[in-house]
Amino acid sequence: MADSVKAYLDKGLDVLQQNALNRQQVNWQDLRQAAYAKAKGAQTYEEVLPVYPFLFEQLNDYHGWLTYKGKPYHWGKKSRQAKNAAVQEALKNKPGVQVKVLKNGIGYILIPGNSDFGMKNIDRNAQAIRDSISRINPAKIKGWIIDLRLNTGGNMYPMLGGLAEIIGNGPVGSFMTAEGQPDEQWSIQGGNFFVNQAQATHLTSGGEVAPGLPVAVLLSNMTASAGEAVAISLQGRPATRFFGETTFGLTTANQGFVLDKNSAINLAVLYEADRTGVLYKEHVQPQVEIIGGDNFLDWRKDKKVTAALQWLKKSSKKKS
Repeated sequence: MADSVKAYLDKGLDVLQQNALNRQQVNWQDLRQAAYAKAKGAQTYEEVLPVYPFLFEQLNDYHGWLTYKGKPYHWGKKSRQAKNAAVQEALKNKPGVQVKVLKNGIGYILIPGNSDFGMKNIDRNAQAIRDSISRINPAKIKGWIIDLRLNTGGNMYPMLGGLAEIIGNGPVGSFMTAEGQPDEQWSIQGGNFFVNQAQATHLTSGGEVAPGLPVAVLLSNMTASAGEAVAISLQGRPATRFFGETTFGLTTANQGFVLDKNSAINLAVLYEADRTGVLYKEHVQPQVEIIGGDNFLDWRKDKKVTAALQWLKKSSKKKS
């Protein structure tokens, strides 16, 4: 390798060795030698970029990637689940937030993924969710369906902020180290989302949302990343049940590291845990497994929605 290219690769390897979630699970002397062997003879930065999928695979990091001039290089672990065709088709339409009332006073909220990874528009995006909820007169709602089947990820802060009044006050989860030590605590306080003691959203109340109503959460095998974080925040909540499929499996927190003006590494550095301290190293699993049967055009023909409604009907009677 050219000296400058080796220095560039070493800088990336240093970031991985110092910060990767699974850094303790590899022999770094051997991994560096393997990386050098794969990059042997490289004279440009571009020639070492194909080494990164190999590095992410050795670290079992299928959530991280290196970006060079806008192009990502990642491992892309293959899911063991067959892709949900109905969900894939619905995602082609780039769905937005949907809120409506189904039968028997059950509120339905579809929270898709978002592509706004920045921190500037958190309040705007969270308030949009809350305003949509307020329009259906939430005081009359007897239970909720939170549909995360089309949530492929993005920024979890506006999702959790928008749903905060339904989730309810108190601890809801955390980021944790590979050793199981808490790093950042998530909570709802006064209808807003907090990370540790820092207020992440600053929202006005969207209406009279009754506390503690039963919530059915819908999952698909495309629910991923921030969508899984929202699901995790509802794990352990009283009167809450999960329906659908095992999620995609991106239950880690990522952190960005700049290498130079053209490249950066987005690296998995923490796991996610629910309010009871349970660590999610791979997936979120439903309590009621329902494979397929999705119908985003007619909820009456949707097996997951139907099952959720049946459970909510019973739970709402117990609540009353």
